[in-house]
Amino acid sequence: MEANLSEYDFELELRFKKQKGPSEAFSQLAKMYEQLITIDKHVLYNIVPTAKIEYHLTDIEFGSIKSKVIQIIKNVPDDVLKDILKPSAWIGDILVLIKQRILKAVERNEVQSKSDLEKITKEINQQVLKATSDKVIILEVNQYFVLNTINDIGIEGRKLNNSESFVYKSKKGNAEIKNHAQLNMAKLLFELGNQTIEQQRTEILKVKTLDLLSDIANWKLIRLNKQIEVKILDQEWLNEYHDRKIVIQPNDYLKLDLKITYISNPTSPKPLVIYEALKVFEVIPPEKIEPDNRNKLF
Repeated sequence: MEANLSEYDFELELRFKKQKGPSEAFSQLAKMYEQLITIDKHVLYNIVPTAKIEYHLTDIEFGSIKSKVIQIIKNVPDDVLKDILKPSAWIGDILVLIKQRILKAVERNEVQSKSDLEKITKEINQQVLKATSDKVIILEVNQYFVLNTINDIGIEGRKLNNSESFVYKSKKGNAEIKNHAQLNMAKLLFELGNQTIEQQRTEILKVKTLDLLSDIANWKLIRLNKQIEVKILDQEWLNEYHDRKIVIQPNDYLKLDLKITYISNPTSPKPLVIYEALKVFEVIPPEKIEPDNRNKLF
């Protein structure tokens, strides 16, 4: 089955000896798939925020449970990756590359210190940069994403019995996850200490709640299917909005220059994230973004 893999497909196998209850086995496999698609969704959003990814199961074998999926990448605007011959294949290739590197880090228990984490994060970003067209802007993955992803995958591995393992196979390489994954989160978070990481990009976010009067202008918008608060710093746009020169309807989108600030501290596994709109470019009606879901409400 491995010989039939394309560059951007992969296999995920749950190996076990003798017999295993089907409900438990499929549940374990499904939870590992959830971890992998979480990685893909985060990275894909960093490449093309409007794009979506799905896994389609194409084959399954028993003895162990060996499953093969293809990655289906949808909603990639033609103008975003117009200089790339096969944009879906190119994106899929990057996603497979990143998953393999993270899983390999779990397999080898590579992350034991801050310097280990920084090394792997840097390596992932260098690999992505090497595979990336110079006409496409991709946000780097940060070390907190890498750390939490390694931790989450390690947790799934530790649920296995001694004779069991997850085996990931792809053209970019293989990785095997057993139940001996070790990660001292408390130690690593202490070593990381208080840090601030900033990113900036143009994004299109759906309006959840309008801020009609407040000078603080914290708007509730939808990003990655989650509600976030965004502070609008574009005072000229705000003035026009408050003067009713700009009209916003329910479910409209805002295209904006978004600044994302990650502030970490040793006591929390996830950083505080602050969103600020430096400039609002335009209001976009929902039918231009989601033509098949015009009546969908949050």
